[in-house]
Amino acid sequence: MVTEPATAKYIKRNTTRPSRHDAVTAPIPFLKSGEDYGNLGFHMSWKCITEPYVDEAESHRHDFPQFLVFLGGDPNDMLDLGGEVEITLSEDGKNLEKHVLTTFATVFIPAGVYHCPLVMKKVDRPFVFYNFALTDQYKKIMG
Repeated sequence: MVTEPATAKYIKRNTTRPSRHDAVTAPIPFLKSGEDYGNLGFHMSWKCITEPYVDEAESHRHDFPQFLVFLGGDPNDMLDLGGEVEITLSEDGKNLEKHVLTTFATVFIPAGVYHCPLVMKKVDRPFVFYNFALTDQYKKIMG
């Protein structure tokens, strides 16, 4: 009888979540820090972006901080995004500031900061979109 090592409980394989967008067809790797991972209060996901689409159309905020990461898919130059992303940010929900990303970028969204629309505007080659939220429960606050 073969037994698993005691530390096998620390390894999860092929955990994914479904996509909400027709443009994202590849599996979305997903990790939520539940009881199996110490209830640390975070979740993260990775998307391979292969075509333009609107990821999130409406501005909203959260009661938790969030990080968005955009990473080029060329293993020889991950700093060149290989596309164009537009994200709108606002500290008050009224003064909307649009940002255009064409290189590797991280976006820190403190709790309460409005963000989106988030538009994958141009895709010359696939790139990675990584979402890291410091919460157990992902909830949007609109308007």
